[in-house]
Amino acid sequence: MTKGNKVKTKIDEKTLSNLPESLQIAQKAIETGEVQEIIKQLAKYNLGVCMPHMHIENKGFVELPKDMIQVERQLVTSFVHSSEVDEKTMIPVVWRYIDGVVVSASSCRMCE
Repeated sequence: MTKGNKVKTKIDEKTLSNLPESLQIAQKAIETGEVQEIIKQLAKYNLGVCMPHMHIENKGFVELPKDMIQVERQLVTSFVHSSEVDEKTMIPVVWRYIDGVVVSASSCRMCE
């Protein structure tokens, strides 16, 4: 992607106001110099930034609960309790900092 070919990074105010406060904070943070610098540093390691969330019917976006993890199996995404993830067949692909520890927020099944 070239510098002139930008992808949307900011959502409109109406959409933003419909998000839970914690996700509004995350969306606004993307525009700060501090987070932009973090993104640049992570890019050196082929990493990026995400907003851990899940979707609930009739509610839309909600913050991903601390004890839940997003799982992708056979191109289908689901949300399960973190204790249900099979560490032998799943690869962590998203991490977050909770209660002083870095933990996985999303995992994908290894290709066989």
